[in-house]
Amino acid sequence: MTNLHIPSKNDILDFAIVGAGIAGLTLANRLSSLGYRLAVFEKARGTGGRLSSKRAINDQQQAMAFDLGCTSFSGKSEEFQKQLDQWHLCGVIEPWLENKQGGTEYVATPRNSGLTRHLSKEVSCHYSTKIDSIEKCEDVWKLTYSNNDGDGRTDVFAKHIVLAIPSAQAYDLLPEQPALMNQMRDKINNVTLNPQWVLGLEITNDISQLSNLSFPKNDVIHSISIETSKPSREHSRDSQVLQVQATTQWSHDHIDAEKQKIESDMVKALEEILNQPVKSTNRYVHRWLYSTVKNGISNINSNYINESGLSVIGDYFSNEHFGIEASWHSAIALVEKLTEANKIQHYDRVVSNV
Repeated sequence: MTNLHIPSKNDILDFAIVGAGIAGLTLANRLSSLGYRLAVFEKARGTGGRLSSKRAINDQQQAMAFDLGCTSFSGKSEEFQKQLDQWHLCGVIEPWLENKQGGTEYVATPRNSGLTRHLSKEVSCHYSTKIDSIEKCEDVWKLTYSNNDGDGRTDVFAKHIVLAIPSAQAYDLLPEQPALMNQMRDKINNVTLNPQWVLGLEITNDISQLSNLSFPKNDVIHSISIETSKPSREHSRDSQVLQVQATTQWSHDHIDAEKQKIESDMVKALEEILNQPVKSTNRYVHRWLYSTVKNGISNINSNYINESGLSVIGDYFSNEHFGIEASWHSAIALVEKLTEANKIQHYDRVVSNV
């Protein structure tokens, strides 16, 4: 610790945010609008998290695009519904269908990753950048990262760090010091996230019996989304693109199976549901190790450690909301706690376009 280089004041970020999903980018937008100097670090090649999309190329060099994470999102709370209305007015999201609760399911355009790309426009984002370690260096935090450009390991310094990543990844990054990390470490260690296998398929079958989003009673398949039914999804060929999500239990039981075996079993289950052989021209299988929350942290206000300047946010900090909405609320709760702690103007009076 004593040999660490202490950067000058101009070299120190106010916030270093790890993760460019909905939580990290919502937080980055709000804090940036309040004048904070920040940067977002994302190990993937682009934004998304559970709003990721995929463009898969088959052997004939034909592309199949589909939403790789959540199929859609809706607003349970009044606050998030207002945010959805704002994004809709901006043309970032579009209504897709009505859910069983009578609410509207939205999707982003041209794919779900379009929402996080929108949120990243005015924010300094560093992609293909993996944070390897964090540690306290006197009164600032030191982050050491590596990227895919072969530039080796690099350090960046910040007054605050926010980990907007799955709980297991956040746990691995928590430093051994100071001692006040122990409470957060214990909380995060008790979080359980479900894995999930996802299959993208381009098929030429007649699927008129399927609704745009269906939840069959099946041990293997949790949901089937007709991706080409979503707004602004361009598709010229005489085929349909499906996103098929496996059940969390089946995914857990087959977490280490080969992708070829997963694809075969999921296609077989789909054929049983459709009652016909699947005729596909393109397939893509993806494993989410951290998908939905099984056991979370019920107190959303416990995500901020004021004494150290380290925070953790994500959809696992809520027992009221789910998925994208829970992630958004987690980010907003942290902004409110920070604005209260620093006695600065509330973001509602400053921000109107995010």
